[in-house]
Amino acid sequence: MEEETNDEIKTAKAKLLNAKLLDVKPKKLSSENEHLNLEPSLPITLPRKMRWMVFILLIYIATVMELDQGILSSTTDSLTKDLELNDNQLGGLGSMIFLGKALGCLIFFTLINKLNRKYMLLVTSFLTVLSLILTTQTKNLILLYLCRIIVGIAQSYLGIYSPVWADQFGVHKYKSIILSCQHLSSSLGYLFGYVMGIWLGWELGFYVEDIMLIIPFIILFFISDKYFSMSLMPIKSKMKLLEKEEEPKNKKEKENDKLEKEIKKIKVTVLDESYQEEENKEKNDEEKEENKEKEEIDLKDDISLFEDIQQQDNSMSQRSILLQIKAIIKSPLFILINITLCAIYAIVSAIQFWINDYIQYPLGIEEAEKRFMMFGAVIVTSPPLGMVIGGIILSKVGGYESEKAIYIPLIFSLIVSIFANLAPLSKNVYIFLPLFWVYFFCGSAIIPAANGISLVSVDKKYAGAASSMSILLYNVLGRFPGPNLYAFFKSLVDDETSRTPMWLLLNVAVIGFLAVLIAIKFNRQKFVKLREELLQKEKMENINKKEENNETNENNNQNEVEEVETLIVDSRNDDLNNNDNINNEKEIINNDIENDGENKNIKFEEENNDE
Repeated sequence: MEEETNDEIKTAKAKLLNAKLLDVKPKKLSSENEHLNLEPSLPITLPRKMRWMVFILLIYIATVMELDQGILSSTTDSLTKDLELNDNQLGGLGSMIFLGKALGCLIFFTLINKLNRKYMLLVTSFLTVLSLILTTQTKNLILLYLCRIIVGIAQSYLGIYSPVWADQFGVHKYKSIILSCQHLSSSLGYLFGYVMGIWLGWELGFYVEDIMLIIPFIILFFISDKYFSMSLMPIKSKMKLLEKEEEPKNKKEKENDKLEKEIKKIKVTVLDESYQEEENKEKNDEEKEENKEKEEIDLKDDISLFEDIQQQDNSMSQRSILLQIKAIIKSPLFILINITLCAIYAIVSAIQFWINDYIQYPLGIEEAEKRFMMFGAVIVTSPPLGMVIGGIILSKVGGYESEKAIYIPLIFSLIVSIFANLAPLSKNVYIFLPLFWVYFFCGSAIIPAANGISLVSVDKKYAGAASSMSILLYNVLGRFPGPNLYAFFKSLVDDETSRTPMWLLLNVAVIGFLAVLIAIKFNRQKFVKLREELLQKEKMENINKKEENNETNENNNQNEVEEVETLIVDSRNDDLNNNDNINNEKEIINNDIENDGENKNIKFEEENNDE
């Protein structure tokens, strides 16, 4: 019998030590579920591998969509001959894409919150392919301009949507790098297009771009809508998704209950734990803590991932454009950061158009191949490295949602302002290019942080509209006037070899530096407000905890009083019982004594009678 009980105890202990109850997170309320009249649901978890695949697909599309701009830049001579254009008409053809991007921002301002984002991506890809084919088939100037405007509109959608996708679907700790890669894709697209134009010519280059766009167009059909925007999925699809997600959670809960019941059924006698068991317990506690940390990271990722599904996009779609604009421009941080972006993009677009001219005349390099090699060396290395390094630094300081993020554009814009005055000092191309390389590198490093801060400077429900307005601003006030700005500076100076126009252009970056400097004040105010809200929340939680503790203490005190009362009553009853027992014993003793006395008397009488 003893052996059987020992075996039962051992098996019970083993089960208790090895039983790893499945972790089922508490259910959270979501506005989306309220709208669907469903019960509160857990955050829906998507596989990270698939999210990375979608990210790579978006980067690929963004890069391919920028090829035509690079192709046009490298084939200006053949374009003027083939399409019979003069210099002004050619300049107009080059700038129409920026007009298209500006119009696209106005079109997609509210549509991004109304229509399925995957289908919009398919439509814009199709429009780009169609426009490029039409460009190769006509010489009509109005139709050519219209095609370039349509391409600009199509490109603007991806420019608006990419940062929104990164914020909602990107893996939390890599968001800054994801954003940097998205901005880098446009520079790489321009560069690859420039090379394609030299090798293939503009017409064949456009056909190759069309083929490259058809591949992702086909792949998009086989990817579920939930990887692009769950809040804009059809209600039936959402309900199915939520039901599927609930099933495994309910299974886990049932398994937990089963396991707990099995453990409760086993009767285990309380024994002193051995040293080995204590060691195992410590190890289990350490493992639990590590798992908790991992779960917190994953939960943070899931929460950031599914803020999209928790948003009320339906209420957003009912808001007018004017109300959304009013809500966005109320943020001074948004306005100031976008002034910085406008300054950067104005310089970039002007340099792309005029750097060849500057290297030829003020710097005196006559050979076209040599000029291309020099310009190519800067474009290939400087902006991509700047964006990557800027993204890495941003992730190190806690991402663009961090309070320290704003110091990245501040420091880099200060360096840019210094090199803006150093680069044009020398006529020697081999001194100018390294200084210009640093200038371009630091300017590119500003972009990931500035774009991220712009996105989170407004309420999350306005993220799509904010992204749209940001692109509209730096296209209309930055990229579009950039080439004309340099032309205006050139008109102020009669000498073609003068370096003053370039000096004036590069110093536009000082405006960006001053804007970031002022923005720091508003950034601090924003985080002070956030900290106050957090403190208030903590205070409320502490008050609630205190009230709960007081209630539990009162209940415990009541229980203790009741226990004491029952003990007193029991003790009194015991005393009464004891007294009764004593009296009974006394009576029994007295009876025994009386009986003994009577027996003695009887015996004495009998003895006397015998005598």
